[in-house]
Amino acid sequence: MLLAAAHLRVGGRRLRALAAGDAGAVRDFITTDSARRLAQARSAARADAVTLERLGARIVRLNDSAYPTGLRDLRAPPAFLCVRGALPGGGVAIVGSRDAGPEACRFAYELARVLGRPVVSGLARGIDAAAHHGALAGGVPQIAYVGTGIARTYPPEHAALADEIVAGGGALASERLPDDDVTRWALTQRDRLQAAHAAAVVLVESDAAGGAMHTLRFAQELGRPRFACMRDVSGNRLALANGALPLSSNVSDAVQAINTSLPPQELA
Repeated sequence: MLLAAAHLRVGGRRLRALAAGDAGAVRDFITTDSARRLAQARSAARADAVTLERLGARIVRLNDSAYPTGLRDLRAPPAFLCVRGALPGGGVAIVGSRDAGPEACRFAYELARVLGRPVVSGLARGIDAAAHHGALAGGVPQIAYVGTGIARTYPPEHAALADEIVAGGGALASERLPDDDVTRWALTQRDRLQAAHAAAVVLVESDAAGGAMHTLRFAQELGRPRFACMRDVSGNRLALANGALPLSSNVSDAVQAINTSLPPQELA
């Protein structure tokens, strides 16, 4: 029913009520939509269920114990997530530009590898990919929140990386229907999930108009600690001016600064 409701583009509040099994919401859903529309949506939902099974994925509902705790801090948390792999708790989001330079990517890789906390990122090119590869190299739990459905990959060349993340004990998660394609809006919504899931956010490198700045903004709204590398780039300067804590370009110093600011966390 939940997937069928999502296909009918039921509003977020109503979808969350259905996810929680609210009897009134279920009755209203069944009685107010036409039989033809419901039949079409149920057919699409059955196809989604087949897709999820093929991928080894599952639905995690808002009231499930496996649902990421931090997402409940959002004003409008997803009613459900489509998930491949094992969801880690907490961790640090490592974000930045898709076209970051080699030095910034090396920093993201090393930080993810040695930080000792789960890594949260978005499977994008540049900083995201470097952080995911670093987590794989360090055997660190990680999650990639994606702006597509779980059956699609954006960018397409990261399909192998997505599979490596799951095979390495990490997870992919999406609030979209399994075959939904990428949109600018969906990528921004993905950014809020990264910020909410993580205990803190690190901006490695971005200009002020970069998508990573959405993650910083959501983190600030949620009261999550924000860190920004001291780089002469417009987004980093803006983040530091807005209260992000400065990080050294030395990875060991950055790890110490982050871990000093956050409570200890055992790796899952």
